This record gives sequence, C-alpha cells and structure tokens, in this order.
Amino acid sequence: MKTRYRNTDLDLHSPEPLDDLNGHLETAGLVILGSHPGARGDWVSVLEIIGEEEDGIHADVDATVVAALDVLEQLPPPERQMFDQCTLREFNAAYDVGDKPLDFNEGLSARTISRMAALKMSLKITLYPGDE
Repeated sequence: MKTRYRNTDLDLHSPEPLDDLNGHLETAGLVILGSHPGARGDWVSVLEIIGEEEDGIHADVDATVVAALDVLEQLPPPERQMFDQCTLREFNAAYDVGDKPLDFNEGLSARTISRMAALKMSLKITLYPGDE
C-alpha cells in the first residue's frame, strides 16, 4: 500500500452548542461528521471539506486547509463569535501509511500556517496503518 493523504477534519469544542455555526459551515460546503455533547460538559463538532479530487481540495493537506480557512475567515459576526469562543479549533490531517514510497513529504506553507495562527488554530496529524 502507498502512503497517501486521506483527509483533514475540523474539530471544534465549545462551552455552548454549535448548531448555528455548524449550519453556516454546512451551507458553505463543509460536511458535519458529528456534533454532540462532549465528555467534559462541552460541545463537540467534527466537520470536513468534501470536494472532488480534480478541484484540488483533497489533493493535499495544504489545499484542503486553505479551502476551510477561506470559509472560516469569512464567517459573519455571530458565527465568528461562536468560533472564537471554541476552546479547541483544530485541523486533524489524516494519512494512510504504507510501505511505498520509501519517503513521503507533505506540509503546510508559511502563508497557511500564518492564517491558522491568526484564527488561533492548531494542527494534529493522524496516521492510519496500511492494510496487511
């Protein structure tokens, strides 16, 4: 199996329900994978940008994160306030890890990292083992 980029989720945790923010993000093209009360008395939402590979959205982590940032930076004030109150604002980039190629590199541009920092966002990497 080849090592490859899988997808990037947007994980949000908030002290308040995220229904209005989720609705806006869904209208803007993100898909809600889950939204529920969290174990710590907070609210958790997991969203993902879904697109066609030919659109470049799932081509690599940078293109996918940029597409999500384009939406997040344009949030109307009420939804932006909900986003800003989140205690976790994180992109979770996932990869399938295989035995080919010998090395695999992918990253975020300085511009993308700067945009994430302006929104006080973090990045997590998830690695999924390849099929045996």
